[in-house]
Amino acid sequence: MRKTLLLILFISLFFLGCDENKAITPSGKIVKIGVLAPLSGQNNRLGHQSLLGLLAANEMDRYLDNGDEIVFEVFDTKSDFNHTSKELSHINSSKSIKAVISSMASDNTLRLKREFTTYKLPTIATLASNNNISSLDGYISQVSIDNTTQVLIASHYIKDEKFIQNTGVIYDKNSVYSIEIANKFKEYYTKLGGKVKFFINTNTEVGLKEFENRDKTDIKIIFNALNAVQTIRILKIIQKQDSSFKILGTTGLLSGALELSKDDLKYFDGMYVMEHFAHDTNINKKRTVLESHLDKNGFKESSYAFLSYDSYQLLVSALNGCPQYENECINTIFKNSEIIHSALGNFSMINSKVKREIYIDKIKGSSLFQDVVIY
Repeated sequence: MRKTLLLILFISLFFLGCDENKAITPSGKIVKIGVLAPLSGQNNRLGHQSLLGLLAANEMDRYLDNGDEIVFEVFDTKSDFNHTSKELSHINSSKSIKAVISSMASDNTLRLKREFTTYKLPTIATLASNNNISSLDGYISQVSIDNTTQVLIASHYIKDEKFIQNTGVIYDKNSVYSIEIANKFKEYYTKLGGKVKFFINTNTEVGLKEFENRDKTDIKIIFNALNAVQTIRILKIIQKQDSSFKILGTTGLLSGALELSKDDLKYFDGMYVMEHFAHDTNINKKRTVLESHLDKNGFKESSYAFLSYDSYQLLVSALNGCPQYENECINTIFKNSEIIHSALGNFSMINSKVKREIYIDKIKGSSLFQDVVIY
């Protein structure tokens, strides 16, 4: 009897394994996907790391269930609105591109929202986090958490998880993203009963001096809405002052830091960030393969690349669910998907917004280690 049960178990595991790694016979047909990426200009770091994630995902799984091959047509947006608008018009006129994956920042994505809708181009916004980018009647879906979600997570983490009353905020007045998320945090944290003791634009020499001279003995944690290059200047001041308070940064901060020198990267050790993943969670074979692809370019744990990988998983799910590749069908799945089983953890789309676990991580070396997970 025991041998029979073992044989049944072996046969079952064999067929389950075959199903998971089923061989797909290429059909010889292709499905063309447009990729809008800022590969040059001020946002080039977003484009390069995101494209690495897409290329890795495509190399790992390029064929759909019917054997059709996913092929990218990449457009460099040059971080410029007018140039991107022309590229978007080209994508629309080609008629052969079935969907778009974009790694543009929020500002240009938001300005082009009407064009995506007019052209009826099903689009996945990989990194854009402005709350107004996606809408129930639109054609853009966001796989990264939006700004309001970041603010809620940061505020409750500081006030309710760490029981900290006093905090400070540093931001860049010239960045739409930075000032928006900083203002939202200040407003919501105050509503929770917390106190924002200072609110400083540190993207000027005057602001940096104000931060340096400010008495911070009553502060246990600072909310940082700066990018990685600007954060370095803050971290050097803190190290010089031998301050003991913590800093909490926004999503994507480590990805920006990975573009810096190894000496500058060391300053980020011990800093906390919100992120879509953690180094020590969801370890599996696919993630190991993905990281090996990214590590060849020095971006083993880039959230930009990881979110692009997840965008690709959503794309595959939609294309498999729409065998005729109709834009309305694809857009429907982009907006409201079933649970996507990604190498980085499961997620789903509800009303064009992502639903997934979010982490507060601590930076160690060039990796992120989980401190708290928020469901």
